[in-house]
Amino acid sequence: MAINDEPLSDSPRDIGHTAEEPGSSLSMLGEATTATFEANRQWALEAMAAAKVSYWRWASPDRSFLCGTATAQATSVDDYMRIDWWTLLKTMPSFERRRLVTLWRRINAGHQDRVDVLIQPDAKALSIWWRIQGAVITRDDQALPLTATGTWEVLDDPRDQRTRHSVRAYAFAASRDPMLVVDERWRILETNDAFTELGGLSSSAILGQALQRYIVADVLHANPATIVSNDRIQHHEGVFHVEDQSPIPIELTLSHFTLDETGQTHYIAALRDISARKRSERELEHLARIDTLTQLPNRATLQQTLNWRLLKLSPQHGLAVLFIDLDGFKHINDSLGHQSGDTLLKIMVKRLRATLRSKDLVARWGGDEFVVIIDVGNDTELADRIARRLLEALAHPMVISGHQISVTASIGVVHAPRNGRDAETLLKHADVAMYAAKDKGKNAIVAYHDQLKHHNLEQMSMLSQLREAIAKESLDFVVQPKFDEGHRMIGAELLARWVTNDYGQVPPDIFVPLAEHNGMASALGNLAIERAARYAALLAAAGNPLPVAVNISALHVMDEELPATLSDACRRHRINTEQIELEVTESIFLENTRAPEARIEHLRSQGFRVAMDDFGAGYSSLGYLKRLPFDTIKIDRSFMHGLEADPRSRHLLAGIVGLCNLLGMETVAEGVETEEQWQLLQTLGVKQYQGFFLGRPMAMEQLIEQLKGGT
Repeated sequence: MAINDEPLSDSPRDIGHTAEEPGSSLSMLGEATTATFEANRQWALEAMAAAKVSYWRWASPDRSFLCGTATAQATSVDDYMRIDWWTLLKTMPSFERRRLVTLWRRINAGHQDRVDVLIQPDAKALSIWWRIQGAVITRDDQALPLTATGTWEVLDDPRDQRTRHSVRAYAFAASRDPMLVVDERWRILETNDAFTELGGLSSSAILGQALQRYIVADVLHANPATIVSNDRIQHHEGVFHVEDQSPIPIELTLSHFTLDETGQTHYIAALRDISARKRSERELEHLARIDTLTQLPNRATLQQTLNWRLLKLSPQHGLAVLFIDLDGFKHINDSLGHQSGDTLLKIMVKRLRATLRSKDLVARWGGDEFVVIIDVGNDTELADRIARRLLEALAHPMVISGHQISVTASIGVVHAPRNGRDAETLLKHADVAMYAAKDKGKNAIVAYHDQLKHHNLEQMSMLSQLREAIAKESLDFVVQPKFDEGHRMIGAELLARWVTNDYGQVPPDIFVPLAEHNGMASALGNLAIERAARYAALLAAAGNPLPVAVNISALHVMDEELPATLSDACRRHRINTEQIELEVTESIFLENTRAPEARIEHLRSQGFRVAMDDFGAGYSSLGYLKRLPFDTIKIDRSFMHGLEADPRSRHLLAGIVGLCNLLGMETVAEGVETEEQWQLLQTLGVKQYQGFFLGRPMAMEQLIEQLKGGT
C-alpha cells in the first residue's frame, strides 16, 4: 500500500465529518444530522465493546493507522491511538513482517481489498496477538487505495486458530527435502534451510527470483495452477544448477495452499536429489546395451549401429561385416565347465580388440559368435587382411584351468553395399558365409557370393530328421527344478533333448532355431506344451501340484491356435492353468508392434503365468519391464559371472531386482552354480533360483522321487 509522511487531521472527530472523501461510509454519515450521527456512532461503539473489538481507519497519504479503543464511552481524542506503519513493522518478528508486507503489497497492487489477518505485533511479547479485519473502501483513478477501515481485537490465546498453519510451517522448515514457496509466476517467496544448503545460496539472494533461474525443467514452462489442477501428484524431473557447481538432477512435486487471511493461492515446490537414481538408470541402460560377460555391445546395439552406418555410407566408401564363430567351443564348455568357457570367451575378446583398429566395432552376437564391422573405405581387400590376422590371433594356445587349449574360428565376410544395403540382409549373408567356412573344415574365411547355399547337405539332412522326430513325438524331455530361498522346490522347467544316430545328441541351441527357421516352431512348441501338461498332472497326482514352465518361441506366441492348444492340454490332463507357466524371450518384442503384448496379455487373462526368459542376454531394455505384462523375470546366467568379486555387478543386479519388486514381478536367477552365488543372491533380494548347484536337469520320475524324499 502507498505510504506517505503527510499526517492526518489531528482530531479523530474530523473523520466523521470529512467531505473530501466521497464514497466513504463516514462521509455519507456526515450528511445526516449531528444528533442522528452521534446516536448511531454510540450504538456502533457499544456493539464493538460487547464483542470486545475496536475499529481502525487509514486514509492516504498518511503512514499511520488511527485505532479506536474497545470501550463504548470513547468521546475525546485521547480515546484514540495512532499506530505508525514503519514502527509496527520494526517491532514485529521478521517472519510476521514479511507476511504483512506481502499482504499490503497485494492490496496496493489491487489484487485484493479484504483483510483478515492474525499477527504478533511485538517480537518481545510473542504471547500478544492481534486479529485485524477490514477492507479498502475507496480507490483513486489509478486504483491506488484511498481509505481503509475495519476492526481489530486482542486475542488471549490464538493457538487454536494458528495450529494448522504452525504445523505446516514447521514441517516446511524442518523437511530434509529442499522446499520453496512460489507464486503464480514461479517467483520464490520462501525457502527452507535444505534448499539454501543445496544451492549454497543465502535466503536473501534467492527470495524474489524466478525459480527458472535455478531449475531447468519442462514443467516450469506451464502455469503452476494448471499443474496442480490434476488430482494425482505428479513427479517432474529437471536439473538444479547454480554458478560454479555441478548440475544436480532433481525430481519436483508441486502442491498448493490458500492463505486464510487473504484468499491468495501459493505453491509449494518440493525437490528431491535423484543423482543416485539417475546413476543407476544409466548403468542399467548401459547394461541393456552390452553383453554382461564380455562387456561388448550386444546384438541389439550391433544392429542399430550397423543400420546407422549404412545410412551414412557414401558411394566412395564401403563397409565389411565379419561373422565369427569359435570352432569347438561347445566341447570345451561341456568338458571344463561354464566358468572355463566364460574365461575362454573373455580371452578371445581381448585378442579381437588387440587385432582390430579402434574405429572398428566388435559385438557379441550370442554364445560363441561375434560380429565385426569394418570401415574399409575404397580398399576392397582390407576386410580379408583383417580376417586373416584375426584367425591367426585367435588360434594362439592358451591355458585355462590347468589345460592348454587352442581354439580356431570360422569367419564369413560380406561387403556393403555389394552384398546388401540393410543390416538384416548383410548379417544373414555373413552367417551363410560363416557356415560355408565351417563346411571347408573350419579355421577358414569365406566371402559371401550368390552361389553359396543357405543350407548345406548336413543341415538339410538334420532338418529332415528333426521334422520326423517332431511328427513322431520322439524327442525327449527333462525337467530342471526351481527353488526358493529355503531350498524348497517350487516348480520345474521343461527342457527338450534330441539324440540322433547320425549326429549324436544335438543341443537345443542347434535344433530349436532349425525348427523355428523352417516352419516348425508351433509344432515343436505344441509337443512341449503337451508334455508339460502331462508332467504337471503327474506332479499333482503325487501330491505336489507344482507349476511346470515351458518355453514358447516368438513365432509360436503369434500363432492364433496357441490359446486353444494350451486350454485343450489343461483340460485333457485335468490340471488348472496355474500349473503351466509360459517362458518367452525378449526377441519377441523387437518388432515395432504391440501385437505380442496383446497376445501375452490374453494368455495371462486365461490364467497362465508368463515369464521373460534370459533377461539381459542381448536385447534387454528397461522399457520392457515397465511396459510389458510379465509375472516373472528370469535373469540370465551371464549375470552370475564374477558376481562374488564384482561390486558393480551386484549393484546392477540389485537394481534390477528392486525395479521388478516395485513393478510386482518375481525374479528368478538362472545359472546358480556355487553356494557363494546362491547366498549372495539372497542378500540381493532374489527369491527364486535355478542352476546346477541346486538341481541339474533330470527325468520327471527322478524329480518326483526327490520330492518324495524331501530333497
